[in-house]
Amino acid sequence: MPKDPQERMTELEIQLAHVQRLYEQLNEVVTEQSGRIDLLERRCHQLQTQYKELKERQPESGLDPLDEKPPHY
Repeated sequence: MPKDPQERMTELEIQLAHVQRLYEQLNEVVTEQSGRIDLLERRCHQLQTQYKELKERQPESGLDPLDEKPPHY
């Protein structure tokens, strides 16, 4: 049996409220993730810069720090 227009309108308003809340939650997650990505990109850039500086300060022994074996080997 078809519902009356008022019941349908009420159901649609309820569904819209749920969709709006979901949208807000997703927006919060996207905003938080964007901040984390920015932080990680800055940290990665800092590490790259530190690596370049360390490599430049190292004597010209021809050894790349990435090729060195850890002390426990």
